[in-house]
Amino acid sequence: MDVLLVEDDRRIAALVERGLHEDGHTVSVAYNGNDGAAKLLGQRFDAALLDVLLPGMTGLAVLEHVRRRRCSTPILMLTAVDAVPKVLEAFDLGADDYLVKPFLLEILLARVRAIARRSQTTLPDILQAGGLRLDRTRRTVERDGQTIALTRKQAALLELLLCRNGLVTSREDLIEAGWGAADKVKANTLDVYIHSLRVKLRDEAASQPLIRTVHGSGYLFAHD
Repeated sequence: MDVLLVEDDRRIAALVERGLHEDGHTVSVAYNGNDGAAKLLGQRFDAALLDVLLPGMTGLAVLEHVRRRRCSTPILMLTAVDAVPKVLEAFDLGADDYLVKPFLLEILLARVRAIARRSQTTLPDILQAGGLRLDRTRRTVERDGQTIALTRKQAALLELLLCRNGLVTSREDLIEAGWGAADKVKANTLDVYIHSLRVKLRDEAASQPLIRTVHGSGYLFAHD
């Protein structure tokens, strides 16, 4: 997942960033509230970790600011023990969860995964991008009124790519979406399925395929 960490204590930020990286996530870091708010509104993240006590805009001010601008990124608040009363205010402003410092890194990682999963369950039945209309329940894609049938795994892969339209999706995340247990999937199996998706979604008029390879990173759904 792409995770934003907004934390002014650079020692804590470095420890959390390393833990998130080791858990397989991509991490962006902001060290004050103003930069955190700008990143939340300017980029797409699967989850954000937001400290309550920040220089510039406080964590609560950032939360209120981005929620008013319809930022739907799941946000977990990080708070010191003496700031726990602020938690109720944070929930009223749109926080998804909170964690009190000091915390176990394993608990933080589990909370991040949990809020991201909860947000994914609220996806609409229809996803649209690049001239495609994916029906998640019927596992079909429409383009220009023509229906394209997908297998279950093809639909799962395309759904994740569409949700991350314009962002690189790692091979690990795609394998987890399609198969769940990554250790049981051969290295080239994902590539075979992506190729089959490209064939089904091919648009002869387009200069590039909708699903593009980003060598060393994964795949990108993008349209001109």
